[in-house]
Amino acid sequence: MDEKARLRRFGIGMAVTLAVTVVVGAVFGSLAVPLSLAIGLGITLLLGGGRSRG
Repeated sequence: MDEKARLRRFGIGMAVTLAVTVVVGAVFGSLAVPLSLAIGLGITLLLGGGRSRG
């Protein structure tokens, strides 16, 4: 995966994470916000948005 594709995936993942965090915060309250941020960032990194392998 080249650098441009990796950065695109990271940007999309973070945008989705922030959108989900806002929704979760509105529905479940402030206690769920850190959990949704941690899960979203973890999924983003696992899907290839993190450090390159090489």
